Amino acid sequence: MGELELDHRVHVAPRWGTDRDPASQTDGEVLRRVARLMGFELFPWQAHVADVSLEKQDGRYRYRTVCTQVGRQNGKSKLISARIAMEAMKPGHHIAYTAQDRNMARAKWEEHVEILESAPRLRKKIKRVSRVNGSEKIFFTNGSSYGIITPNASKGGRGTSLDLVVIDEALTHKLELISALQPTLGTKENGQLWIVSNAGHPIHSELLMHYRNLGHAHLQDPSSDLAWFEWSPLVDAFDYMDEEVWYQAIPSLDLEFGVKLRAVREAANTNSPEIFTREWLNVWPAREAVQVVAPDLWDSLVRTDITIGERMMLSVDISVERHKAAIGASALVRGLTPVEVVDARDGTQWLLPRLIEIAKRWKAPVVIDGGSPAGSLIGELENAGIKVITVSMRDYGKACGSFYDAVNARTICHLDDPLLRAAITEASKRPLGDAWAWNRRNASNITPLVAVTLARYGVTNTPEEKPIVRSRVF
Repeated sequence: MGELELDHRVHVAPRWGTDRDPASQTDGEVLRRVARLMGFELFPWQAHVADVSLEKQDGRYRYRTVCTQVGRQNGKSKLISARIAMEAMKPGHHIAYTAQDRNMARAKWEEHVEILESAPRLRKKIKRVSRVNGSEKIFFTNGSSYGIITPNASKGGRGTSLDLVVIDEALTHKLELISALQPTLGTKENGQLWIVSNAGHPIHSELLMHYRNLGHAHLQDPSSDLAWFEWSPLVDAFDYMDEEVWYQAIPSLDLEFGVKLRAVREAANTNSPEIFTREWLNVWPAREAVQVVAPDLWDSLVRTDITIGERMMLSVDISVERHKAAIGASALVRGLTPVEVVDARDGTQWLLPRLIEIAKRWKAPVVIDGGSPAGSLIGELENAGIKVITVSMRDYGKACGSFYDAVNARTICHLDDPLLRAAITEASKRPLGDAWAWNRRNASNITPLVAVTLARYGVTNTPEEKPIVRSRVF
């Protein structure tokens, strides 16, 4: 790993970064010229990425996968736009771009179109632009094209053959996206996959975490087809208010058209340390810092000899997108509160009839967070004669805290359901007044965990008499 001299004041290096063989050829200068045609000069960090990622051996690109991770506002988008334009200048080449969702990809694609159309020498190479929803694409006079790919494994790029694929905002994607996109480059000798992002979440940023691990492992492997670049503080223990650390982690800091030192000072003084270090200094939080319940602790609570019997409560949760839902149950048995996922499926069409069926069969109340997506079920459940216990946002915070305390006190037990374990592994916190709650938005599917959390809260915090169920089969 070599240092990059950004100016006379300070040497800044990517904490992790692939180096180029000085004796090799590179198309980095071609990318610089394209950037100039688009109206900007590459920052030194961008030029370093260009020189390494476009290194050639025997006329072929040395790297098929290029991953760049750097903090916000350092020029990732401009680097991408120049790389896309460079590929489009090659006759008959095809490029695809995706971001965190199709709407974001469309917005970024429009920005790239605007840049291309505003550069006279590039504008004349555009044959036409299609903005038809679902078919957005630039067609060039040389037969090349640049369009958008939907960021999911079932639709993304299947059946197409591409020369360049760009995954932007990689911290938001599941690893399965690669299964759809990587094969599109399979027939191209110089096909490249570019992955760009700022720091992600060690639990939820599955795709980026995978490539980050590969990048760190392969830095010293001369046979690797992966080029990895990452700018962050040079040591793990650092003072986030230290301006020298800022220069290490923000490669365009205080350069012309780069991130302004005054802006970073303001951000450091007004944001939480967690947000500032992640967004500005490109620092990943430690998995231990965001994982609420240690998997080993959760695994130690398995009890197959204790099942839900007396004082049973049901609960239900629906994901924010309403694409996942779960029914949970809990009870009080021999001083313990066993929790169980009764049912969990995709979508919500199945949910109401199944919930009514179970609640009526076992004469069990249903606990619902009235402010959650599941709140939409309250009226229909009551119309069906089901007793509903509605909890407030404040109660939901209490339920999460009580669940956490019970796990640590080992007064919860479970049947080792893989869905519930996956939710426990992925779950993180979000602030909720003076308390905290499970963060629905940053996890792939924690509906099983939320459902059993609320069911248990109904058992431990509802004083009125509850139905007694001696045995049950869901």
